[in-house]
Amino acid sequence: MIQLRVKILAFKEAEAKYIELGKKRLASMLPEFVNQFKFVEENANVLFVLSGGSEYATTQMVEKGKFYLILSNELDNSNAAALEIKAWMNREGVSSVLLSNNEEMKAYLSSYLEVAEAIESLKGKQLGLIGNVSDWLIASSVEKNLLLNKLGIHLKQIDWKSLCSFENAEVNTEFLSKFEYADEQEKLNASKIYNILKDCIDNEKLDALTVECFPLVRQKSVTACLALSLFNDQQIPAGCEGDLASIVGMMFAKEISGSIPWMANVAKISEAATLFAHCTIGTNLLSNYEVTTHFETGLGTAIQGMYRYNDITVFRFNSDLNKAFITTGEVLDRPRYATACRTQIEVKLPKNAIVNLKKNPLGNHHLILQGNQTEKLQLACGLLGIEVI
Repeated sequence: MIQLRVKILAFKEAEAKYIELGKKRLASMLPEFVNQFKFVEENANVLFVLSGGSEYATTQMVEKGKFYLILSNELDNSNAAALEIKAWMNREGVSSVLLSNNEEMKAYLSSYLEVAEAIESLKGKQLGLIGNVSDWLIASSVEKNLLLNKLGIHLKQIDWKSLCSFENAEVNTEFLSKFEYADEQEKLNASKIYNILKDCIDNEKLDALTVECFPLVRQKSVTACLALSLFNDQQIPAGCEGDLASIVGMMFAKEISGSIPWMANVAKISEAATLFAHCTIGTNLLSNYEVTTHFETGLGTAIQGMYRYNDITVFRFNSDLNKAFITTGEVLDRPRYATACRTQIEVKLPKNAIVNLKKNPLGNHHLILQGNQTEKLQLACGLLGIEVI
């Protein structure tokens, strides 16, 4: 159970019995959360402003890089002090949210606990990098120790040569029944890639993987697009090109939103529409699809489908995991341009998001989530000290 570590803030001369009154007052305000409350003197994440005169003491205990919930009410100059504290935190760059009535506290704390639980669930997850980060992804690698310290995710780099060879791989009949494609040999080849990667997931006990896929195309004229699509349908986050920033975002978004997002290239940016496109996508995100060839090479197999949802959230981490791009969008069209990867959506984005994409991009690949997930994603980033741009 996630605990809410609560520090009672009061005027300097407050006696112990007044602090005890504060604990009872908070419990009466939020009886649903009493079991989550743990009253502490340090390392708090919830600050209950019991009275005025508590402002300066707050400046001596909060830390940059942490996220605080500030709770206040109408008694004993609590709200007055809370506003001063919030203003100081904003000025000093300390992330916080001020909640001053019981109903908004209850709603926010419910979301807070849900998101905190989701973040906690990432700890101990095993992520596999098959091969290397593709050499063109110069802004999308994530350092192993940073990933472990920030999110608790363990990164394993696995050499393609340590896996079963393509020549010795078996055909997977379940995979063959999943996809329809006129070129039977290409489908057989794709099923072998699925088996190779599935064995790796099982043997290494992976919770997610990202694959440096272009060596497959160059050496064997086969792609991993269908295999990765099926893994995502099976609720195993699977990304391509060895993009670590994207696969970490996919794992993160899955825990926060409950579904695995689509990883896509930004193929065009304009005020009218931004084009997102890629050759692999979980088929559960599509209303219909067909198997075709890979865009860049014309080889192997890929997914060309009609994205199912109209309202979306676009999300991405930077490689240092200290910034995140988050915006909503509206799908305007699902074109089939010959100049971009196979599955495509044209999206109307807010003007400020378009400006950020051009001036302060965090990288190429972005994650497309169904529905409006901004509140949960922003809260999760706040808890982790990640700046939302």
